[in-house]
Amino acid sequence: MRPHERTVFEAVIDFLPEHAQALLRFQLKETTFVQRSHKQICRPRFYTRLYSRDRRAIDDPEYSEKLIVVQVDVEGAKQAAHVEFFRGRVDSIQFKQPGAYYAGKKIKVMGVRAGKVSLSHAAAIDRREHGTEQ
Repeated sequence: MRPHERTVFEAVIDFLPEHAQALLRFQLKETTFVQRSHKQICRPRFYTRLYSRDRRAIDDPEYSEKLIVVQVDVEGAKQAAHVEFFRGRVDSIQFKQPGAYYAGKKIKVMGVRAGKVSLSHAAAIDRREHGTEQ
């Protein structure tokens, strides 16, 4: 992960309950690769052996779909980064600007809070594909 992504990810880990922190730190060590899309979204991918139960995912229905908002200061500019969970794992880390914007800049975490899942990137895609009525 790039430094700005790692900073936000670490802030989310510190925000979560202790049982989730250990699993996320384990996931972070086990990252196989990071997929990038739209130059603003980082998707860490974690793997388990085929047909084995994934003991590294957070086994809590709250994390089946969850959004956490991290307020950051990027050299005086205030921004919000979104970290989305899906099936107990971090699914994406999203920023307002492309990754190149953050290169060499000092990023300070100002706060972390739970967000509304309806404001997530996945929810926006779902609304676009299926409409607003479900």
